[in-house]
This record gives sequence, C-alpha cells and structure tokens, in this order.
Amino acid sequence: MWWRVFSLLAWFPLQEAFLTNHTETITLEEGQTLTLKCVTSLLKTTSLQWLTPSGFTIFLNEHSALKNSKYQLLQHSANQLSIHVPNVTLQDEGVYKCLQYSHFVSTKEVKVVVLATPFKPTVEASVIRKQNGEVHVVLKCSTLRSKPPPQITWLLGNGMELYGGTHHEFETDGKKCNTTSTLIVHAYGRNSSVDCIIRHKGLQGRKLVAPFRFEDLITDEETVSDAPEGSSLSSQHPQQPTSTVSVMEDSSTSETDKEEKEQTTQDLDLTTEANPQYMEITRKKSGILLLTLVSFLIFILFIIVQLFIMKLRKAHVVWKKENEISEHTLESYRLRSNNEEISSQEKNGQTSQPKRYMNYITKLYSEAKTKRKENIRQSKLKEKHSHLPESIV
Repeated sequence: MWWRVFSLLAWFPLQEAFLTNHTETITLEEGQTLTLKCVTSLLKTTSLQWLTPSGFTIFLNEHSALKNSKYQLLQHSANQLSIHVPNVTLQDEGVYKCLQYSHFVSTKEVKVVVLATPFKPTVEASVIRKQNGEVHVVLKCSTLRSKPPPQITWLLGNGMELYGGTHHEFETDGKKCNTTSTLIVHAYGRNSSVDCIIRHKGLQGRKLVAPFRFEDLITDEETVSDAPEGSSLSSQHPQQPTSTVSVMEDSSTSETDKEEKEQTTQDLDLTTEANPQYMEITRKKSGILLLTLVSFLIFILFIIVQLFIMKLRKAHVVWKKENEISEHTLESYRLRSNNEEISSQEKNGQTSQPKRYMNYITKLYSEAKTKRKENIRQSKLKEKHSHLPESIV
C-alpha cells in the first residue's frame, strides 16, 4: 500500500517536469494590437520570459530587455506575464516564445499571423477589334498590397459568377502582392453589366465590389452599331434580361443545362493565350535551355584546349630530345677529332701544326652544325604533318 502512495506522490512532479510545449495561433489584421499572455499554474515562485521570433528577449519578468518601446508591459505577477504590441505590421509576425523557469523549463509558443487586407479594386476596359470585324472587350480588375493573395471573381448581370485569368505579383519583401484578374467578353448588350468581387480572409466575410457598365464603353457610332447583335440574341428569349454577358439563354432551363452553359461561358470568355504565368514559365524554360547549351559549348572548348596543350607538350619533348642528341653528337665529333689529331702528331713526330688542326676542327663543327639543322628541320616537318596518315607523309 505504501509503495502506491509514494508512486502517486512522485507522479505529479514528473508530470510537470515532462510537460510538453503549448502552441497557439493568433491571426489579426495589419494595424491592430497584439496581446501576448503567458500564464503558469505553478504555485512556486517562477520567472517568466518573452522572446521575439528572432530570439531576442522582450521582457524577463517585469524588466524590459529591448530599447524598442513598441513592446509594452501589460501585466506581471508571480504566475503571469502579459505584453502587447500596438499597430502591428507584417514584420511583427512569427513565432513568439514564453519561457517558464522553475525546477524545469517549460515553453509556450504563439504563432502570430498578420493579414493585409486588399485595397478597393479598380476595373479597366479595353476594346480589341479583329480583322474579321469581331469586337472583344478585355476587362482587368486589380487590387493592391494584400496578404495572402485575394480571390477575384466576376459576377455577370444574369447572376452567373466566373473566375478570370488571375495573376499575382509579389512585392520585394515577398509578403504583399498585387493581384489582377482578366476577363474577355465576346458579346454584350448596351445595358449589360459585370461586377468584380474581391474576397479575402482579412475582410471577415465582407466583399469588395467594383461594378462596370458597358454603356460607359459605347461612345462612338461604330460601337453602338455592334450593340444590337447582343440585343438580337436576347430578343429570341424574351424572359432573359438584357444585362447579360457573352452567352444569353432562356431562364427556364434546367440546373444541369445551366452548369453546362456556365462551363461553356467560362471557356469562351477566359483566355489563356496571354496568361502571364504561362509566359513566365516559357521564359524560364528558354533560359534553362540556353544555359545548358552555353555550358556544353564551354565544356567542348575546354576539351579542345586540353588536347592542344598535350600536343604542344609532346612536340616540346621531341624537340628537346633531338636537341640533346645533336649536342651529344657534336661533342663526340670534337673528342674524336682531338684524339685523331694527337695520334697523328705522335705518329709523324710533328710538334705543332696549328693551321691544319684548326681547319680540321672547323670542318667537323660545320658538319655537326649542318646535321643538327637538318634534324631540327625534319622534326618540325614531322610535327607539321603529324595529323596526316603515315602513307601520305
């Protein structure tokens, strides 16, 4: 029985000693106030410490460790340390840590996510006239400086909502981005309308809407003459309002037909030929191919240079060897002439024949020099024709 009591008493401190880290996430909009609370349930006196995402100490108990006045002490007690950061920016997001010092060290992590709500969108329209007489209207809806990227859709006058070709362009900090959605309209009525709708986490369920009316686009007589084409389509279906875009159908169709027409409208209205993402991928592939080709050419050039250097070294060794042979031959001729001259003098009893001796030495030296030049010429000629087959040489 006693061992059970001791085991229970020992379990509680062990449970506290092996306490796992606590993690929570706080999401707020840019400009709001961030509040960080660190509370411990330990009854003993402890020390509490808050750390920035980069690892610097903000507060150790009630003592401030940073000169930055942005971090302010909210509350401090034996088991609680709370701070707050007013007017947060994207640079304030990250993982903050609270360290609890006692007989052991416990850590609490708070992941802070800062949202940047997008600006009110703007819609720009441009007219494209093809050679066959067709008129297309390109609508571009843009919004700036949002994080994360927003969702952009197009709401037609008949209640149909479509996705356009969306392009995200991030700023230099890599956090905020500018988003543009493109919609191509092939047919429209004079009183047609379309709305650009922005959805974002920071809007908390709200929407940003930028309306566009096609009657503002029709300014000249040529464009006005194109308007009855869209009206003629609606005249075939009297129940359909004139504020439709591209495809006009009878409102009495079934739900399946509506889904098929919605897909058809999306395929007709959206273009992927001028999709910036596709063009960017194509440029990257072209750059990789060019880099690979340049690397291959450099490698081939390096091999050619190495082969040329090896050939020069081989020719230098041959020349050096022949030069040594020529010098050795010349020296042999000199020794031979000296010996013969001495032997001749001893045999004939002559004491001195300087003139004859000098003529003989000069003759031997000339012959050796001529032979040496011939050897060098033959070596150069052989090196020059070394790339030809031996039968040709």
